[in-house]
Amino acid sequence: MIRGGVIQLMVDELDKNKQRVFQVILIFTSVSGVIFAVINQIRGLSLLAAIEFVVALISLWLLLKVIRNQNERGFRRLALIYVIIFFSIMMFAFSTEGVSITIFSWALVIPLASYLLLGVKLGFIITACFYTLSTWIFFSGFSGHEVLEQKVAYANIIICALLFWGISHSYERANRNAKLKLRKLAIHDHLTGLYNRTMMYDYFDQMLNQNDTAKESLALILFDLDKFKAVNDNHGHAAGDEVLIKFSQLMQQFSPEGSFCFRLGGEEFALFMFIDDDSEAKEVAEQIRSATEDIAVDGCFQRGGVSVSAGIDFVRAEQAEVSNMLKKADERLYGAKAAGRNRVAFITATESVESFL
Repeated sequence: MIRGGVIQLMVDELDKNKQRVFQVILIFTSVSGVIFAVINQIRGLSLLAAIEFVVALISLWLLLKVIRNQNERGFRRLALIYVIIFFSIMMFAFSTEGVSITIFSWALVIPLASYLLLGVKLGFIITACFYTLSTWIFFSGFSGHEVLEQKVAYANIIICALLFWGISHSYERANRNAKLKLRKLAIHDHLTGLYNRTMMYDYFDQMLNQNDTAKESLALILFDLDKFKAVNDNHGHAAGDEVLIKFSQLMQQFSPEGSFCFRLGGEEFALFMFIDDDSEAKEVAEQIRSATEDIAVDGCFQRGGVSVSAGIDFVRAEQAEVSNMLKKADERLYGAKAAGRNRVAFITATESVESFL
């Protein structure tokens, strides 16, 4: 659980870093917008100066919104507003009569800001659109400029622009893939691939919120491999890991659609599933218990060397509370262990004593 929590903190920190960078960009835009507004007003470009001053004010407003906003979706919405406004003003500046050809150096900012703030997919679309537009404005307005008299000038401009685009795309794509891997590590057990204990409460709530199966009851089955320490001690941890992997595969094989499987830690596992009646959970638990006896590891032990005990708790969906279900299922599991292991313990709504399969 600690490991998953640390990884999630790493992912959150990456998102926070992106927000901090956006705040720096907004501060820079606000300050530079005022500076260029003053410069262009002095040059007689009053309309451009007014627009730049408005952009500075909008950037300041966005900065305040970003500081107050902690939601990732809200951040992306604000980032999209900024990029569209900033790049549109940039295109207007590019096409304004009397501007210096050096203003087009700002076009190199397009892929950097697009990918950083909007991600790979939207960043590519925005970059493609604004790069195409700025290229058309540049070559239609400055085709006879002395800077472009040599062909090498075209090569320098095009290659440099594509280099910025390629670097931005590859970096943000690598960053996205790294975050996806981190998120997967944060919610999945690294050995078995099942969800880990950290995610149990989230997926429990998700099951209740998305219950469209018309099934009114929920079952929790806790599994604990019997005498698993002896497997590690007698056959080595590699054999123990293989047992854990094979057992997790059995859980997924026999679990009904819409259920969730978890590795809680060590040799303990859990399964949440919706049911019409108690017999459904008992059947699934018994299938998994029986199939566990068939687990074999070459060179270590054959069929019958592994067994599992299980405890089940049933509850109506509207009364479901994960902590209570875990407590009751754990009591059933303890009863199965005490009764000799390799069995399923349950209690139904009409029974007041332990029952076993």
